Amino acid sequence: MICPDCRLELPHGSRFCKECGRKLDLLCSRCGSTVPADSKFCLGCGQDLRQPREHPPIDYQQPRSYTPKHLADRILTTRSAIEGERKFVTILFADVADSTAIFARFDPEVVHEIMDGCFRILLDCIHHYEGSINQFTGDGVMALFGAPIAHEDHAQRACHAALAIREALGPYRRLLQEKYGIDFTMRIGLHSGPVVVAAIGDDLRMDYTAQGDTANLASRMEVSAGPGEILASSQTYRLSRDFFVFAPEEMLQVKGRTMPVPAYRLLRAAEVQTRIGASTARGLTRFVGRGRELETLREAFAAVVAGEGQVVGIVGEAGVGKSRLLLEFRRSLPAGEAAWLEGHCLHYGGAMPYLPVLEVIRAFFGFKDGEGEQIIREKLRQRITDLDADLLHALPPFLDLLSIEAADDAFSRMEPQQKRKVTFEAIRDLLIRASQDQPLVVVVEDLHWIDRTTQELLDYMIHWLPRNRILLILLYRPEYTHPWGSRSYYRMVGLNQLSSSNSADLVDAILEGGDVVPELRELILSRTSGNPLFMEELTRSLLESGSIEKREDHFVLRRDVAGIEVPDTIHGIIAARMDRLEESLKRIMQVASVIGREFAFRILETIAGVKEGLKSQLINLQGLEFIYEKGLFPELEYIFRHALVQEVAYNSLLVSRRREIHEKISRAIEQLYPGRLEEFCEVLGYHYSLGGNLAKAYEYLKRSAKKAIRNNSLLEGTQVYRQAAEILAKMPQTDENRRELIDLVLSMRGPMFRVGDAVEYLPLLQNAEKLAEELGDITRKLQIRSALGVYYIYRGGNPQLGWRYLEDCFDREDIMHDVSLMVPIGFDLCTSSLLSGDWQRVNRIAPIIISLIERSRTQDSLFDRNASIHISIIAHLAISTIGCGDVVRGGQLLDKAFALASETDNLASRAYVEWARGVMLCFLDAQRAIGQMEQAIRYLSDSQNLLLQGVSWCWLGYAHCMNDKAGDGLGLIEKGLRMHTDLGVPYWLSFCHFFSSTAHFELGDMAKAREDAELALQCALNNDEKQVQGLTRAWLGRVLAATGQRQPGEAEDMLLQGIRQLQDLEILTQEAMCTMWLGELHAEIGQPDRAMQVLNSAEAMFRDLQMIHWQRRTARAMERLA
Repeated sequence: MICPDCRLELPHGSRFCKECGRKLDLLCSRCGSTVPADSKFCLGCGQDLRQPREHPPIDYQQPRSYTPKHLADRILTTRSAIEGERKFVTILFADVADSTAIFARFDPEVVHEIMDGCFRILLDCIHHYEGSINQFTGDGVMALFGAPIAHEDHAQRACHAALAIREALGPYRRLLQEKYGIDFTMRIGLHSGPVVVAAIGDDLRMDYTAQGDTANLASRMEVSAGPGEILASSQTYRLSRDFFVFAPEEMLQVKGRTMPVPAYRLLRAAEVQTRIGASTARGLTRFVGRGRELETLREAFAAVVAGEGQVVGIVGEAGVGKSRLLLEFRRSLPAGEAAWLEGHCLHYGGAMPYLPVLEVIRAFFGFKDGEGEQIIREKLRQRITDLDADLLHALPPFLDLLSIEAADDAFSRMEPQQKRKVTFEAIRDLLIRASQDQPLVVVVEDLHWIDRTTQELLDYMIHWLPRNRILLILLYRPEYTHPWGSRSYYRMVGLNQLSSSNSADLVDAILEGGDVVPELRELILSRTSGNPLFMEELTRSLLESGSIEKREDHFVLRRDVAGIEVPDTIHGIIAARMDRLEESLKRIMQVASVIGREFAFRILETIAGVKEGLKSQLINLQGLEFIYEKGLFPELEYIFRHALVQEVAYNSLLVSRRREIHEKISRAIEQLYPGRLEEFCEVLGYHYSLGGNLAKAYEYLKRSAKKAIRNNSLLEGTQVYRQAAEILAKMPQTDENRRELIDLVLSMRGPMFRVGDAVEYLPLLQNAEKLAEELGDITRKLQIRSALGVYYIYRGGNPQLGWRYLEDCFDREDIMHDVSLMVPIGFDLCTSSLLSGDWQRVNRIAPIIISLIERSRTQDSLFDRNASIHISIIAHLAISTIGCGDVVRGGQLLDKAFALASETDNLASRAYVEWARGVMLCFLDAQRAIGQMEQAIRYLSDSQNLLLQGVSWCWLGYAHCMNDKAGDGLGLIEKGLRMHTDLGVPYWLSFCHFFSSTAHFELGDMAKAREDAELALQCALNNDEKQVQGLTRAWLGRVLAATGQRQPGEAEDMLLQGIRQLQDLEILTQEAMCTMWLGELHAEIGQPDRAMQVLNSAEAMFRDLQMIHWQRRTARAMERLA
């Protein structure tokens, strides 16, 4: 007998359940009356209950008719907990092989008799493993395992049922062979996948929707199986392969699939084996067996107390106990010995700048939620004053971080890049000063979800940290990488799976209050392989399912190992635990999961619809260790104990229900925190997006993107801009929304080009161009086409098309007097011309644009760009002017650009001017070029200009080579080449390879010098970089002459071709360099007179151009020749 309430197996004739105390009754097979368990005759009809039961007729249209009562009761008891949820199940299809030919020989009554006997076998086998018959198909059935009765081992149960059917059909097949002369066999197919359980009626009829092709693929498996075979899909195979024997994989061509799908023939059950979870768990686990790691943290803290700052990285897979180790370390610190500041990265927080930093700041200053701006200002000022009045300069950046008006004119006028620099310095100064009073422990958890700005702040902190009493502890997963590993003050604490002895200790710690018998301990250890989360969740699942009981101070198994339902994966464990909760607790968990892993009580209370008892329900969930209290102040907050618990709860909800809750969360935040919406705009954008409120989602995402760009967090800004564009594209395509989308795409242009993230930008530009065309909006169309031109030249691999776009835009007469169009389009054309080597075009167009800007008094306008067009185009003109021979005039222009950039504090403009000065010095004065290019790289890094960073490292390496430091230079060039290659921008990759070739040439590696020179020329040809074509063609001739792999005449011809190309472009600086190489070639092939003549010519050119380094090099060559 089985108790219908607690599911305990009991001896036949039991009157009460010894576990839960329920009174047990019998069901009369004739009239259905309930009678006491010890009755001999039915009280309702007099049926002799001692006689063997006859099989009553089955109504296959009524599930109650064929479902055992104990299963029916369980379904009806638990149905409300799973209705309207997503479940992962295994579907079993079984039908009679060749049924049409067999049944054509018999009367319908005989066919019914045959199938009735077959169905009874199927029902017994399927119900034995607690599956449910969902459909009779005439000659077979469809059954589900995992719904409506939830089972974490649904795939195993389906496999067992399939094998039981095949075995039970053996005698029945022989019976039919003898009686009717037919060969009766069945085909069975299995597939595991998601379904949505809609409703379960009182008659047990279940409505469900299979997601994707879950049911279809199970049916296809059955159709493809041979008579007597069981065919499983790859999904079912992966879930059950440790417990069954399968034939090798075979590929099937399935109807509706373009590619063959793998399938596996189930042969037999295997002995119970150890199973390692298919996926790694996430979250917090019990702390056991980490004594050595804890000691490492204590040693690091001791060093900090002694005045030596330390960085500790706690790294490990999800579920191995990183956070628990941190908690134990914190508990081990003497009270008041250190200040503890902690921040967390969130899985959706990658586009939220300073997210964990804000948590640290709030903790440091003791801010409480709900406090008004004035109180925060006063607290901030008072705390800083108490610490050190000299730090009051940090007040504006901290207010800005908190989304509060700084009320500081100087700070407000700063460009975002400068604000970010000042903010970094403010955080530094605060932490350093605070650490002088007492050691600080600064913790950042989950770095694998870190935002780019916080990452850069950490990089910045680590440089100055070792001289201060600060312990920086960083928690992350193995996939997160960083450059700090070589630092002497960095320690890594790697957490692996627990050893066997420690795992046993953990089992004992979980099952407190009694000894664990060896059989139980071995079961848990063999099934979990040292993963703490696996052990903890499995043990609790066994406890809650009644598989473990305490007998005389010993925890023992209540039934055989083979009968215990051990979850296949962590997901299955948690889902099974959730399904065993009271319905109200489960619903609270699900609602809280939509808020996030961390959730505030006020928000949950607002949206949960629970008027009374919410806190007591949360206390119950804490007792069950699904959640724990994160903090009481500034307001009550909770956190899911494991990240995966939150994910499982969230994914169990229907999409429509999630959407509804996301919307409620958004409105609750607006209602509860009306004065802090700027602070919450990222979270509101996230929830409104998933809630389906597109207008609100777009509003907050756009605000979030602009906020990120203001903070110079360009990568996060571009990411959120893309999300905003996706949302806007889904909104009604009114003219207003279409114009808004075009403007949004134009706003994305600067950040996306600067960070090199332009791959996804092209379809946005193309769509915007189409929209502008449809709207007849000439202004927006020209702006988009200009951006397209730049894209095709830099990134799109089609420079000819790009030039056509730019030239068509610039040559239109209707933009000549429109400053808002002429300036940015002319700037795009000048920039592209400079980079491609058409410097004379720059010399013609740039003065026109500069004059137009100055006459219209728009010098301060950025024209929706990140850098000042006025300053940048003056720098463009300086480069082209110097390159074409007017060094004095070019130097004056550079000085002007530098002065303007310094006055405006526009970091992006300053970075470009510093870069331009560095490039020019590489031609003019190599000794000064090194320091200048190092300065330029710092500015480019601060302004997040990834587009120029890689090539700038190459320029720096080239400057080292020109200063006879080719070894050092090569390392820098290789770094820059990697950066530029990773960026995916083909433009100027030619220059990177050219610099690499020169370094290898100086080091005597001629084979590599030739390889890079050829690559440089090919890149220049592909990208239509005329200037680099001339330079690299000449250089390749020089390299070939030195290697002796070509006839001197061929090498000379190549050099001369390059010189002629540069002469056509009128780029005198590089023509002079190539001329010197030609002289060196003549010297090497034994033509001293001709060499001296050419070198004299080159030396004169260098002297006129004030190219000091090259003039000296040429003079040395002439001395050697003499």
